[in-house]
Amino acid sequence: MISVKKVDNRPLNWLERIYLPEIARGLAVTLRHFFVNLFNPKGMPTVQYPEQQLELPHAAKTRTRHRLKLRADNSPKCVACFMCQTACPAYCIRIEAAEYPDNAVEKYPAVFDIDLARCVMCGMCVEACPEDAIAMDTLEIPGGEQDRARLKLTKEDLLRNLPGEPSVVGAANRLANEYLKSKGGA
Repeated sequence: MISVKKVDNRPLNWLERIYLPEIARGLAVTLRHFFVNLFNPKGMPTVQYPEQQLELPHAAKTRTRHRLKLRADNSPKCVACFMCQTACPAYCIRIEAAEYPDNAVEKYPAVFDIDLARCVMCGMCVEACPEDAIAMDTLEIPGGEQDRARLKLTKEDLLRNLPGEPSVVGAANRLANEYLKSKGGA
């Protein structure tokens, strides 16, 4: 048998019932942060993106936007084995296989889509790929979009953006690209 001890709640006094001391304590914390950041803006954690960009930590560099790697003859390294599609916990990868006319490589992906709206950037697709055909090393973190359809990467999108090339996916990347173009770079 379990014994239970009943504890009576003590009645709240007048100040505790109107919550003024707790409101004042919370407001004091907020005002302290406000004035510290107002008079010492260099200590603020905010970055003025895209003018300022932080160096990504190593773990974030290995979990950025996807790309498909190419062979020496500029054909995709992917052999449409469906391992990445099977390993994906978010079910955001869709592959349709087609056969090459020659028998050098048996299959290739006729369709290779990744839905970034569903992707959790876990990298399991990269680990599952036996051909090392998919990578997440573009150093681009997909941002928000006004239209969900723009978050769907097709095979052409995945093959086009190699590391160092500007992406067209994500509002933050578009803003950075526009800023760099206005400054005469990229």
